[in-house]
Amino acid sequence: MPLANFKDSALINLILAGRTECFMVLMNRHLPAVRRCIGSMMPNKTNADDVLQEVLIKVWRRLSTFRSESTFRAWMTRVAINEALQWYRRERNSPTCQAFSDSDTFASPDESPLQALTRAETTQIVRNAVVKLPAKYRQVLNLREFEQLRLGEIAESLHTSIPAVKTRLFRARRMLVTVLQRPKDRENRKSQGTTKS
Repeated sequence: MPLANFKDSALINLILAGRTECFMVLMNRHLPAVRRCIGSMMPNKTNADDVLQEVLIKVWRRLSTFRSESTFRAWMTRVAINEALQWYRRERNSPTCQAFSDSDTFASPDESPLQALTRAETTQIVRNAVVKLPAKYRQVLNLREFEQLRLGEIAESLHTSIPAVKTRLFRARRMLVTVLQRPKDRENRKSQGTTKS
């Protein structure tokens, strides 16, 4: 049977037994999702790539500590979130800006160029707003909205309960709406100031 058909647990056992080639099979399976998770949290691709490298090293070194209470992807995502948070702690005083993956601007066959542009601009605005949220709300929103994880998977990744995830999501969405409304409020105040003068 090809290695690609093995379950995660079987691949992990083989890796721990010295079959290092199985590590790439395991990474090929989960790396795209983890890369998207990091990309949605990090301000630019270079930093996201640096964090991803750290995640790969930590996953390799700590593979023997993985326990099957959660899925391997949830465990690896948790490592990625922790690494991204550590990066933010180190760079707290540096200005942040959000980079967007090229996939945001890919048009679907059913979209006109104008629709594709509008969708890309909207995605960019939302991602910019998400970056401004406090870390714990940014995390939960990224995992739910961009990674499309289920509530149970998010709870596993963040070491918390499903009710706590729901509460955090509710607050994160309210904060996001507030952040998105700020530019409109400023425009309204400017236009009111113009009409007065």
